Amino acid sequence: MINLNLYLFQKINGLSGKNRWLDAFGRAGAEFVVVGMLGWFLVCVWLAGNFNIPFAVQSIEVLVATGLVGWALNWILALIIHEPRPFLNVPQDHEMFRPFFPSLFKWKSFPSDHTMFSFTIFFTALILHLPLSWPLLFLALWVGWGRVYAGVHYPGDIVGGFAVAMAVAAIASYLIMFL
Repeated sequence: MINLNLYLFQKINGLSGKNRWLDAFGRAGAEFVVVGMLGWFLVCVWLAGNFNIPFAVQSIEVLVATGLVGWALNWILALIIHEPRPFLNVPQDHEMFRPFFPSLFKWKSFPSDHTMFSFTIFFTALILHLPLSWPLLFLALWVGWGRVYAGVHYPGDIVGGFAVAMAVAAIASYLIMFL
């Protein structure tokens, strides 16, 4: 029986180390794009609010709240599921880097925090009806793909991060609509 999660991980991660441009693209997605997404979000907030400081503060509060709730849910799921990082389970993977404090976080692979944060930024931009929100979707997908490509997450971890972000965004959308 084929483990689809492991199979997809090996296919995507197996591409690393063969092309320096693809490696640079994958590593950027895995590490840095989420920071660029945050900058993009802030510019969109500034433009949507017509330089309105209270709107900007409220938008940032919504993003921080959804991010913190998502991060808490990620940790609860991680403690329940307890899936180790790919570099512990799949010694032939092509890891590009290891997480900060690898001895502390090598056990936490599911769900992906980077993916959850990147999709939280995207969903929050949609909830707030910010202009130029849709390119954030492609950047969030790049982050998820980059995490697998770099060898620090399985595809299932990416789906888990996406699901947590979507659940938190749905709750935030509901609260914003009725409060």
